This record gives sequence, structure tokens and C-alpha cells, in this order.
Amino acid sequence: MKYVPKLKEMPEIPADKLPVSEMFYSIQGEGRFAGCPALFIRLKYCNLGCSWCDTRFTWDSDKIEAGELLTNYEITEKAIKLTGKRNDIMPSIHVVITGGEPMLHQLKIPKLISIMKKNGFAIFEIETNGMYVPTDEMKEAISWWNCSPKLTNNGLDKRVNIVPEALRVISDTKRADFKFVVRNSEDITELENDYMKYIPKENIMLMPEGWTVRKQKESMPWVMKICREKGLRFSPRLHILSWNNARGK
Repeated sequence: MKYVPKLKEMPEIPADKLPVSEMFYSIQGEGRFAGCPALFIRLKYCNLGCSWCDTRFTWDSDKIEAGELLTNYEITEKAIKLTGKRNDIMPSIHVVITGGEPMLHQLKIPKLISIMKKNGFAIFEIETNGMYVPTDEMKEAISWWNCSPKLTNNGLDKRVNIVPEALRVISDTKRADFKFVVRNSEDITELENDYMKYIPKENIMLMPEGWTVRKQKESMPWVMKICREKGLRFSPRLHILSWNNARGK
């Protein structure tokens, strides 16, 4: 049976607010900055709806949670409280804007970042599927792009998953990594055939599929082997290995 995601349509949202699914203070579990202290701001709604998505509560019409509509100042105030109101550590905390697909809200995000910078935060990552061309304001505001383009193991056609111009523009920032969730050799072939024409090899990372510690431990040796053979980088998924993908961790 063909997979069809049940995407919740994004309603009209007041111009001064963002739909926040959750916020929590943890560590970055993936990518170049894995292990860094990180404040996560998870925004609602998605344009894609991958079959294996572990944050369906942000976009699935059957599972979506209410969340909160918050102003930039309310988000900043909550961020300060979550990080303990410690001015000495705030500049080193990575603020990770994630989703859902946060680039649905890219016209509002630069203003949020500007306000958070005035309150002591300095490093801003965004986790995106690489399907939206960033505005000049977004390119300037984001410290690092954690781009996770999707392979067809997400249940959707490559014509849906791939937006070449968005990938090129994000890559051209020179502040981006491209993380791919992989589970078999067919995924590697697809990555090489469909994405390496747009993305420099040195910026590609492979991550094992799996929401549980058991699945990660089963998959990691194979993915590490492929990284050695292909000269690619491996990305851990520390949040799963540590907390079994528990919410708010």
C-alpha cells in the first residue's frame, strides 16, 4: 500500500507568534556539534511527513499536539528559564530550531534569533529537510545548517524529496552539513546517484535509522563500515543511545 502522510494543514498564525510544540534543554545528539549543550525549540507542522518520523506529534493530523502560540519574547523568556538564567553559559549553548519543518516559519525566525541574541544566546542551529530556499535574512541569522535531506526510505518519491536549488543555496553558505538516515546499501546508492551532484562529499554524514537503543546498536557497525569505505562521516544519535528517544531529553 502506498504511504500517504496525514499532514495537518497549517492554520493562519498571528504575525507576532510561532507555533511551538515543545522546548527543552539537553545536548545536541546528532551532527557536527553532537555533545554540545543545546536548547531545543521545536516548531509545529511539516511539509513532508516521513514514514519513520519520530516527531509525528508536530504534524500528523491523528497525533498532533496542541503546543503553544508564543511571541518571540515569550520564547526567549522560556529559554532563559530553561537554561537556568545563567549568563555565563548562555553564549555557549546551541539553540537548535527544529520541527516538524522549521523552514515553514523562516520569515519569522530571524526576528526571534535577533531577540535571543540580545538576551545572551549566540549560536543558532536549524534542523531542516533542505526543501526550502533560505532568505538572505535566514542565511545571515543561522550559525549552522543541520540539513537532513530525505531518501525514498521515508516512503515518498524522490520527486517529492529533492529540491536542488534549496540544497545548493544551503550548501553555498559553507556552514552546513547534510545528514542522511540510512538502513541498507540501496540507500547509499540512492544518495550517491541523486544527491552528490548537489552536495560536497565532505559535508555528508550518515546516520543509522532506528528509534531505540537496540536498533541503533544493531545498525551502527554497518553504517560505520560504509563511512570507512566511502570516505564519509558518521553521525551518532546520542539522544537515542542515552534516553531511547524519550521526549524532552
